[in-house]
Amino acid sequence: MKEQQEKYNLPRGWIWVTIGDIAILSSGGTPDRGNRSYFNGDIPWVKSGELNHGIIISTEENITLEALENSSAKIVPSGTLLIALYGSTVGKLAFLGIDAATNQAIAALKTTNSFKSKYLYYYLLHNRERLLQKRVGGAQPNISQKILEVFPIPLSSLQEQDIIVHQIESLFSKLDEAEKGLKKANNSLGIYRLGLLKSAFNGVLTKNWREDLVNDAYQELTDIKIDRKKKYEIENKKDKKIKIDYEFDYKRDDIINSWAVSSLDNLININARIGWRGLTKKEYTHEGALFLSVHSLNYGKNVVFKDVNFISIERYNESPEIKLKENDILLCKDGAGIGKVGIIKKLPDIATVNSSLLVIDSREIFNPDFLYYFFLGPDIQRLVNEKISGSAIPHLFQKDIKKFKLKVPPKLEQDKIVEILESRFTLVDNLEKTVDNVLNEIIVLKHSILKKAFEGRLVNYNSNESVENLLTTIQEEKRLYLENQKKLNYSKPKQKKQMEEKKSLLDILKESSSPISAQELWEKSTSEGDIERFYSEIKEIYHQIDELKTETESLLTIKDENK
Repeated sequence: MKEQQEKYNLPRGWIWVTIGDIAILSSGGTPDRGNRSYFNGDIPWVKSGELNHGIIISTEENITLEALENSSAKIVPSGTLLIALYGSTVGKLAFLGIDAATNQAIAALKTTNSFKSKYLYYYLLHNRERLLQKRVGGAQPNISQKILEVFPIPLSSLQEQDIIVHQIESLFSKLDEAEKGLKKANNSLGIYRLGLLKSAFNGVLTKNWREDLVNDAYQELTDIKIDRKKKYEIENKKDKKIKIDYEFDYKRDDIINSWAVSSLDNLININARIGWRGLTKKEYTHEGALFLSVHSLNYGKNVVFKDVNFISIERYNESPEIKLKENDILLCKDGAGIGKVGIIKKLPDIATVNSSLLVIDSREIFNPDFLYYFFLGPDIQRLVNEKISGSAIPHLFQKDIKKFKLKVPPKLEQDKIVEILESRFTLVDNLEKTVDNVLNEIIVLKHSILKKAFEGRLVNYNSNESVENLLTTIQEEKRLYLENQKKLNYSKPKQKKQMEEKKSLLDILKESSSPISAQELWEKSTSEGDIERFYSEIKEIYHQIDELKTETESLLTIKDENK
């Protein structure tokens, strides 16, 4: 029934066949990773991550002839269509522009002279979602060679295939050109944003507006320093232990006389959770204090409080320095989201943050929005990029931020800078949304073109060629090709292959010094590219293994019997 739902009425003269009817399918293999010499050869070896809808003319790794002879890897000829079977790239396609071997996470689909390989390419591109629905397996479901072999495809005459491919590529070429221009426009808008922020914080943005301004940032900082010292002395007499916050250095800016220059240390408050204070995910609750992570910074300027965790009021009260309030700025200091920034404009309930976020209070010196844009701007983001490129685990320390020097405009000019930035950013946001909408429309239009193509509605063509006869010709060409390959293999000098030691999945896991991914386990297994067989073996031993989930993948390891 499901197979019938996948099919639809075809134009007169077309017939339904399967991919196995019109293509020769094979999969590759991975030589023993323990033998490093296997990967020092000159035979290109393609991994599934290298498939990205283009033509492969070079590979990240090369293997030796010995590696080829002692594994299930095999040479696939140039021009062959490849499709990824496994992992995050499942369903992605590419053509070989060179003779190469592949790993077992790739299926090679070789077509004959009587079938257009690009016709198959565009059909699979159009049907990727349908293929994904057929995935099987556990943590990382995959498609298999068997699934591909029985996948239905409409067969039209060879000449009509040629016309369809030509029309698709002609229309796609125009859309690709438009897409290229739109992406260039989006990139220009991003550059314009950075330019605006740069001109805001070096004084260019408000240069003309500032001419009649009498306010002076140096004097404002002097007054704030005096007021803070008075407050400290009063509180100190009451035996209240408060932090000394009036010891900050500043000077008049050399270029803009009404601006000052200072480091952020003591000007503002910067706090973070000190470690986790023993806090674990097991302590998350269904109510209590909102507990924010970097995910709340994924929605633009304003911090969003959806899909957050909760912790108990007791845990919330342990860290009063990071209890959130309106106009606090949150900056991600580590992990994949390092450098992301947001501002709290509306606080729905009491809230705090996890250890990945810095909480920044602009105090009386800065307009909070001005400080938000400063952290979004090129100076701080340059610091973030230095941390990303300089370390395997990038991290922003509080001291990195506190020692950062910046130009400080008078408060009134800060307000004006925010007003100008938000006015222009609103325009940029609207333009970006328009561009994104058109880019999405191009994606939809491409799907529509492919849908019409394989329903026989893209071109008007009446063929006198019998598609049944074409299928017979394809089948005969396949038979002759396979026979020829068999003869070639038979005529090759017999190589004495080293016997690979066949190890069970349990043995592989036991010998591994650390948890390994399902893909690595598959590469080392004896499943020989049969993903269904691999998962069948996994099921048999699942009670003996632990599955450890990271942000990007699942890792497998033997259960610790002592636990």
